Formats: sequence, structure tokens, C-alpha cells
Amino acid sequence: MVELLLITGRLAEPEVRKAAVELRSDVAVMPVDVAQFITVNMAADAIKSSTGDSNYSKIIFPGLVQFDTGDVEKLVKMPCFKGPRYASDLTEVIRANIRLSQTEPADFLLERHGKARLMEALAKAENKKPEFLIGSLKIGQGFPPRIIAEIVDAPLLTKEQALERAQYYLSSGADIIDVGAIAGEDNSAKLAKLVAFLKQKLRVPVSIDSLNPKEINAGIGAGADLVLSLCSENMGSVETRQDVAYIAIPDSEPLGENLKSAEKLGFKNLIADPILSPPFKTTESLLHYKGLRTVDQKRPMMMGVGNVVELIDADSTGVNGLLAAMAVELDVSLLLTTENSSKTRGSVKELKRALDMCFLARSLGTQPKDLSFDLLMAKGKGPGENVDVSGVKAVVAEPSPAFTMDPKGPFTIFLDFKRGRIIAAHSGNSGYDMVIEGDDAEFVSKKIIKDGLVSSLEHAAYLGRELEKAELFLKLRKGYVQDDEFEGI
Repeated sequence: MVELLLITGRLAEPEVRKAAVELRSDVAVMPVDVAQFITVNMAADAIKSSTGDSNYSKIIFPGLVQFDTGDVEKLVKMPCFKGPRYASDLTEVIRANIRLSQTEPADFLLERHGKARLMEALAKAENKKPEFLIGSLKIGQGFPPRIIAEIVDAPLLTKEQALERAQYYLSSGADIIDVGAIAGEDNSAKLAKLVAFLKQKLRVPVSIDSLNPKEINAGIGAGADLVLSLCSENMGSVETRQDVAYIAIPDSEPLGENLKSAEKLGFKNLIADPILSPPFKTTESLLHYKGLRTVDQKRPMMMGVGNVVELIDADSTGVNGLLAAMAVELDVSLLLTTENSSKTRGSVKELKRALDMCFLARSLGTQPKDLSFDLLMAKGKGPGENVDVSGVKAVVAEPSPAFTMDPKGPFTIFLDFKRGRIIAAHSGNSGYDMVIEGDDAEFVSKKIIKDGLVSSLEHAAYLGRELEKAELFLKLRKGYVQDDEFEGI
């Protein structure tokens, strides 16, 4: 007996039938193209006429239907629920075995389910005994990896600028704020003031990032919880503190020797950083991580993922995702990153999402996929809709004549990444006279029309196209230039 019935419109029928084969379910196609046009009575009549004597334990409607499926349930006397909004998510939703709703699309429920499972896994990990603490953060095997976000060249910033950068990192998912020094300079006093200021304002662990022992000691004196980095050349001059963690790196001496030397000098809470090298030495450096983990199961390690992300011209989302998976596999405790260039904008948030996925996957003993939340941005798992227009006359759109200026005046469109805004600046007779801004292209375009700032359909179509492109670039954190062609592969 088939227990599941899937309801669909005509356009999504092929994708639903594909899912039905995997789920061993029946399909009922409503006499409409898209799910939004399905009505309660239409669905009830179609189900009654197509099911006959069948009695399904569950009837799943598209998540986009505009009614409470409980209204259909009263008419057909069978349990009715909303499924996902998109047919491509049907299999994942059903197999997740979550409690479905009669009013809310199932993909929303699935996302919350995934986050709940993550919270459960994180809470379970936090009950373990740590190797030691960095501030209040537990560090050690089995704990979720913590993100260190570096404020690069911190002495060049004012306290307010450093605080703004730190708050942005924390809102993106960072756990520790790293105050970065300037190589070859001694900015001990400035670094100490910044560390003390950030500790006071943020109440989160702060690290001092320098090889200069004077700067390191100044940071420790100001309250730094973590030191980047100890090596053979500076450890003899760095202050040892029981409440401070230290990251050791290789230099003229191998990492193992530096760790032994640091222990002899009285350093506790030591973290190993074998150094993740950029391409084309990344593989070799990963072998150092693997080698250390093989001989020392408990030693906390750090991985500076920014070394790879910055030095490859590939989208940071995928690179961060892969590096996060490797870090979780190697049980790396700390990942250091920054957003010091346009192409790495958003790396902290990407790394946080990737680590959450991989940590949950490892906790569940599965792969970091189909967890109900993901790191997909430019691509997705679903095939999208494909409408059958065979037999309909096709007209090829030819290049249009030169653009005619709208008498109402032009717009200059750009992005404000700091505030997450699309900015549309209108030009009048004597320069800019109005700015329309928002995070949604539709709202911005409707405001432009409502205020009478556009008078031609050609200009309106152009603005709609450019505003939508600007919104896409905002979401992708990609630099946007008005009228530039979208650069893809």
C-alpha cells in the first residue's frame, strides 16, 4: 500500500514524479501550472476523484500553496501538510522525518531542525573536559573549532575603527579578536591600548599577533588571552603566564622542538601551528598537520586559513568550505582568518557556516551535505524550473538601439557593504538630489516609481535589471560596478 501522496501543479510535475519514484509515493497533478493557484476545493475534488478507495497516511502539498492544508484535510478526511516550496527539496524533507506543518513550508521547518541539531551537538561538546581555556572558551579535542578574526595592521587604526571591525567580525561568527601588529615595527604602546580597549568593550577573548617579544609582552600586560606566536627566536623573552594561551610555530627549529623548548621554559596552554601554506605547498603543509595529529591526539592546533583564501583567485565560499572540512577532520581547535581584501569579504561568516556544517556532520557520522543548511551561494542543488513551450512561436530579441535619456534624470547605483545596502542616487539639474536605499531591489525600484523619478518603460526596465544585479552582488559580497557585464566563467 502506498502511504504518501504528493500534490503538484503541471510545471513541477516532472520533478515531483522523479521524487515520487525515490519515495515510493503517488502523485496527483492539479489543473493549474503553479502551486499558488491551487485552491482548497480544487485540491479536495481532485484528491477525492483520483484516490478512489485509497487512504493515504499523509498528503503533501507544495509549500507555496496559499491556504491552510488543514482545510483540505477536513474535506478529504486524510492528514494534509505543506511540503517544501521547491520540488527539488521533497526527498530531503521527507527523509528528514520532521514534524510537518499545515501552515508553514517544510523547508523552513527543515532549516530550524538542522539548527536545533547543531545546537544539540554543540551543547553536548561543551560538557566535555577541555585541555584548557582561552578566556572562557573551552579548547581541546571534540570541541567545535573557534574562529580567530584578525584586525590587520591594527596600530594604523583608531580605537573606534578597531572596535567597529571587531564588532563586525563578532557579528559574523568570530570567537576571538586578533590584534595584528605591523611587521618590522615596534608599536608596543599602541597595541597595548588597543588590546585593553577591546577587552573592556567586547568581553571576549583577545589575542596579540606579533613575533616581537616587546609587543607580545605589552599585549599580555594589557590583558591578551592568547599569543600569536612563539618561536625559537622570541620565546626566551616572552612573559610566561598561566592564564594565557600561546601558539607555537616552526622557524629555524622544527615545530616539535619549539614546543619542547617552550614547555621547558614554563609555558603552559600551548597550541601548535604547523603553518598552512598557500598553493602550491598546501598539500605538503597539510601532511604536517596530519603527522602532528598522528603522534599527538590531544594537542590543540591552529590553522591559518587566510593563507590559502587570499592567495587563490577563487570564490572564498568554496575554499573556506573545503578548509573547514579538513580542519574538522584533523580536529583543529582554532582557525585564523581575515577579510583584508575585497575577494575575501565575508570570509568570517562563510567559515562559521562551513564549520557548523562540518562539526554537525562529524557529530552525526555523515557527510556535510543535506543537513538543512548550507554554504551554497552562486549555485544550488535543485535543477530549477523548465517550462514546456514547444510549439509556441519564438521571437529572437535583437540588440536594441542606443539608450535614450529619461527626462526625469539618471540614477547612479552602488553598494554599501558596511551597512548591507543598495544605494540608488538620483541626479537632478544640479547634481544628486535624492538617494533611495535598501537591501531589496524590489523595494528600491518600487520606491523610485512611487516617487515619480522614472518616466519611461525603457529606463524602468534598465533600473530593474541593474538593481537586481546589485542585490545579487550584495548577497555574493562581490564588487559591483553599474553597467559592467556580469563576470562569470
